[in-house]
Formats: sequence, C-alpha cells, structure tokens
Amino acid sequence: MTIQEIKKANSLVLQLLSKKELKSVLDKLGELAKKTFDSALIDSHYNLMISYKSLLHYTVEGINDPERQSVYQQIVVDLYRLSDKIFLILNTKYSSSPFYETKRKSDSNPVSILEALSEIKKDFDDRELMEKEASGYSEETKSNFDKIFNTLLTQPQIYKEQSELEEIFIENEALWTQQCTFVTAITIHLLHTFNIDALLFLLKLRVHPNLEIKQRVNVGLLLILYKYDYRLENYKSIIDEIKKWQIEESDSILQGIIIQLVRSQETEDLARKFSDEILPEMARVHPNLRDRLDLDNIISDSLQEGKNPDWEDIFSDSPELLSKLEEFSKLQMEGADLFISTFRMLKDFPFFNKMSNWFLPFSNPNPEISEILKNDSDFIKDTNFIENIAEAGLLCNSDKFSLILSIPMMPQSQKEMMGQMFLADLESAKEVEKSEELIDPDKEALSISNQYIQDLYRFFKIHPQKASMDDPFSWKLDFYNKSFIKHLFPNDNILTTLGDYLFNKNRFKEAVEVLEIVLLRDNNETNVQLLQKIAFCYQQENDYESALKYYLKADLIETDKVWNIKKVAHCYLHLNNSEEALKYYQRAEELDPENIHTQVSIAHCFFEMNEFEEALKYYFKVEYLDPKNQRVWRPIVWCTFMLGKFDQSKKYCEKLLESNPTQNDFLNMGHIVWSEGNRQEALTWYQKSVKHKDSSLKKFLESFYNDKESLISHNIDPDDIPIMLDQLRYYLEG
Repeated sequence: MTIQEIKKANSLVLQLLSKKELKSVLDKLGELAKKTFDSALIDSHYNLMISYKSLLHYTVEGINDPERQSVYQQIVVDLYRLSDKIFLILNTKYSSSPFYETKRKSDSNPVSILEALSEIKKDFDDRELMEKEASGYSEETKSNFDKIFNTLLTQPQIYKEQSELEEIFIENEALWTQQCTFVTAITIHLLHTFNIDALLFLLKLRVHPNLEIKQRVNVGLLLILYKYDYRLENYKSIIDEIKKWQIEESDSILQGIIIQLVRSQETEDLARKFSDEILPEMARVHPNLRDRLDLDNIISDSLQEGKNPDWEDIFSDSPELLSKLEEFSKLQMEGADLFISTFRMLKDFPFFNKMSNWFLPFSNPNPEISEILKNDSDFIKDTNFIENIAEAGLLCNSDKFSLILSIPMMPQSQKEMMGQMFLADLESAKEVEKSEELIDPDKEALSISNQYIQDLYRFFKIHPQKASMDDPFSWKLDFYNKSFIKHLFPNDNILTTLGDYLFNKNRFKEAVEVLEIVLLRDNNETNVQLLQKIAFCYQQENDYESALKYYLKADLIETDKVWNIKKVAHCYLHLNNSEEALKYYQRAEELDPENIHTQVSIAHCFFEMNEFEEALKYYFKVEYLDPKNQRVWRPIVWCTFMLGKFDQSKKYCEKLLESNPTQNDFLNMGHIVWSEGNRQEALTWYQKSVKHKDSSLKKFLESFYNDKESLISHNIDPDDIPIMLDQLRYYLEG
C-alpha cells in the first residue's frame, strides 16, 4: 500500500466509526487486517465481527438485554483499538516519517528503559554532577538517553508498567532537561496512535514539581485531547482525570496555552509580513540609519535608554515603518513568534539530526552548549552571555541552540560584536520580563509553554521530513468545538477569552463561531455588545444578510445608537436595498446632523435610487462641511450631468482634471461635451481616457457601454454611438 492509500483508508474508517456504521467498519478493517499479515489482529477482527453479528441478531429477535447498550459501546471502543493497531502496523511498514523510521529501528532492537536508566545513574555516580555539566555527557550516557527517548516514542507496550516510567520522571531531578524531551516523546507517540495507558500516564505528570516539565505536559495534553476528542467520552478514567486537572491547574494558564496554540496559526503570516514589509523598508533606509544613528559606535550604555530620539527624523522618509516596528515589538512582547524567518535556515546543523534535540531545553549550565563551544572559551567563561540567552523569553529553545551552533562559524570580530549586542538587548528584555512577572504570576509558566510550542512548531514546519508528518499546527485548532473543553472549563470562560482574542486579531470567521456559541450558551439575546460583535464579524466576511440580522436585533434593544443604526444601513446598501438603507441613515442624521459620513451615505442612497436632485443636495452639503474633500466632486459631476446641468458638471470636472485625474474623469468630460453637441472635443477626451495609465480600450468600452442609456437620455442618437467608437479606434491607431 502507498502512504496516501493508508491515510485515505484511516480517514474513511474514522468517518464510518463516527457515523456508527459498524458493518462497513468491520468490512474495511477486515481487508486491512489481512494486509498486516498479523494473525492476532485477524483473529481480533473475526471475534469482533461475530460479537457484533450476535448483538444484531438478539436485537432483531427482540430479546431484552439490559446490557445491550454497554456491549454495543464496548464493540465501538474495540473497533477503535483494532483500527489503531492495524494502521500503526501499516504506517510502520510504509511511512517515511521520522516517527515510523525510529519505530522500525526500535522494533528491531528493543531495549530496557530500566537498564538504560541504571547505566545513566552509574555514569553520574562516577563523576560529580557539576563537573559533568561542565564537560558534557559521555557518549554512553547520550546513547542511553536516546534509547529511553526512542522507546517512549515508539513502543506502546512500555506504558503498561507505569512504575518504571515513574522512576524516570519522578526521581532523578538532575535529569530534568532530558525528562523534558521524554515528555515530548510521549506526546508525539500519542499524536501518532491512541494509547490509553500513555495518556493516563501523561495526565499523571501534569502535577510534576518541575515547571518546565509541567508546562510541556500541559501543552501536550491539550493537543492530544484535541485530536482524540471524538472518543474520550468512551473512557471515564480520562474524563475523571480531566476534571481533576481543571481543579488543580489555574484557568489562566490553561487558557493562556490554548491562546498560544491558536496564535501559532498566525506565525507564517507574521513572518511574511516581516519579510515583505519591514525588511525591504529597513534595507531602503539603512544607509540613512547608519549615518544618523552612528551604528558603528552603537555598543554603549545608551542602548539601555529606550528609543533613540533621532528616530523620529530618520523614519520621516518612511513614516509607516516606525509604527510597523512598534506593532511588531508589541506582538513580540505578547509572545508572537517573529523569529521563524531568521532561524529557519539555521536548522541544518547535525545537532538537529537527532529528533530529541529539537525539544531540548536551553538551560545553564548545559553540557550540550559546553560541547558546542568547546573551542570558543570566551563564551564559556562569559556566564552572563549563556545565562541571558537561557533566560530570554523571546527566543524558543530550538532557536537558542541554533544561535549557539552558529557561533563557531563566525569571524572573531563578529562574535565579539554579537556577544556585546545580545548581552545589552537580552539584559534589557530580561528586566522587562521580570517586571511583568511581578504583575502576572503566571508569566513564567506561560513563557515556558510559549517557547515549547514554538519548538514544536519548528519541528513540524521545518524538519526535512515535515511532508511525511501529521502536523498539528495545520489543524483548525477550534478548541471551542471540542467536548473535552466543557470538562476542563465547566464555566465556559474559555469561550469568551477565545472569542475576544480571535475578534481582536481580525480572525472574524473563527471569532463568529465562538461568539455565537457564547450567545447560545448564555441564552441571552439582550447582550448588545455581543450581538454587534457577531454582526461585525459577518460584515467583515461579506455576509451582509447575517450581519443585518444581528445588527437589527441590537437595534431593537438600543434604538438610539448611531453606530449600530449606520451599520444596519450599510448592510442594506450592500444588499441593494437603498430605500431601507436611506431610512436608517436618516435616523442617524437626526441623532447626529453634522456627521459627514452620514451625509455622504444619504447622498449615495439617493444616487443609487437615481434621485440625483436629492443626492446633489447632500453632496453639496458635504463639500460645504469639508471643502478640501475633492473626491465628492466626482459624484457631483455625474449628478449634475444626469440632471442636464452641463455647465455645472463641466466646472467640477475641470477641477478634477487639474490634479491627478482618473480615466473616468476624462470619460465623463467626453460625455458632457458630446451632450452639449461638441463631438470632436468629446473624441479627444475619450482618447485621453483610453490612453490613461490605468486604462485600456477594453476597460473604456466596458464603462462607456454602462453609460450608454445616460447618453441617449441627453438626446445622443443611438446610431451615432458605434460611429463615435469606430472613429475612436481609428484615432488610436493613428
């Protein structure tokens, strides 16, 4: 089988199971079980089929069995398990993903976790821990770490005996950095196959005393529960543990991690925006920056003083750049992943050939760093440098290692400059983070989880074999639609938090899903702000009909809110109902008579209704209230033209032609003079319209034919129109 066929079959089986079409499931699994050549699985399938046929027979016969539903539910659970085993075997045989490659190796060379752990302890006993940290792990110890990681990653049966696992995680505090990677091994194992024993063990680890390990567990659990939400209700033990988790962990931390996971979906867009908007503009102003900011001598105490007062002048050539930089700085402090573009190309080091290294915490002291920098003693001696990088919340662990790995490749002068600059910037960032931690006690925990999520993101998005992996960051991550959330947040406050986040990030399609759930949950359609937010989301998605429904509901509750009234009118206008739109804009005018936007909107309504006399009154009022507004001249030109006021129309059109005219300004002037009887001059203006930089003959003709009836209404002979256009074509060729 090809991997595509396996994925398709897996998707079909899960779909059939969700619909409870068990016969079809049994038929499909029967075919697949034979392809595994595993007699135990073939027998399991046969026994399940017999059990299900018996249940159907007794049900049809009308035999009363109070246990029937529980038997049926157990068959469903067993079919899920059988499916898991079948697809694990098939994927192990055919998949090229790093998980299944590792599994094939581990299957052929099984190891004992306890033996590996015993050898690690012995090695640690041979030398003092701090000496080891300074000099790095022995090759034998590294090999044993790999054995434990790979076994936890790929061997489902290891989770049956949990006392062995507890010895790895609960004891041996000195191994906490490796324990962090072991948590990821369990997480990735579960992301590949549902293993009730592994999941229950991971749920046990949620109370681990080490905050780094605990936060990784929290992240892993949320991804795993998201993936298997559809089958969790079959396991009371898991639901019970989720309820305990809800009591033990603060809502703010769990909500924060969910927001971080949801925010990860913005990473690529932010990276593109940074590459496309910030970097090119920075390159353009770079010479000016270098001269004006004295960049060659920038390494000084002044770095601690915040913004350079000269920046305002420097960025005057690019006024939007400073605001964009400030926007990105704010996003960075919120935890947005802005460095993936910078470090994407720094994942080719041999260090990242080992899967566990993608998830290794960057700690200080750290034997891995000691080994990487063994020939760069200055950096080893400079404990502040390593310590500051370790404590920097703005970089994830994976990127910190990328940075360190690049140091030996730098020229000495660049190393010194980079060291000084990073020390200054990281010290400054660390002070900000410490001050924030005083305000927010969860800040440290959420910083850890955010860095870990970014580590996971890089693994699934950058790893050379990423195409063969099931990427959790490609999922919808609509936690608000998952059943386990109601156990984790019984008061549903996560929905409000998620809805507000998505709304504020302009992710309106997702936001409206959450906000409508909140509206139904509260069973309260008198929440005006909520109704308006839902309406606004629909409006931004161009679903004006749905938006109108909610704006009207809000208007029934608060009838004097100008903003809402104008939104109702706006929706009516987009639904081509100018009459209703006009009524609401006139209501808004009564409440706020001098609002220019309202005046323009009323004019537009009359314009759409072809009531040009009324429209003109409002356009003139707008011109009076805002004399510098030249855009209002264009509808004035058309209204006066349609009313036959050619002198007035020409006057305003000439004003437009004096500064940056559009192709339509030339077109309209041609219509005006032709209606006055001047065909030759009209032809000249039509040529200018066609030759405009934003125009073409095709565009011109589209606009011209739209105006055909208007010309005829001003006594232009319909038979003259094709003659005029052919003459125009000859002129354009001349």
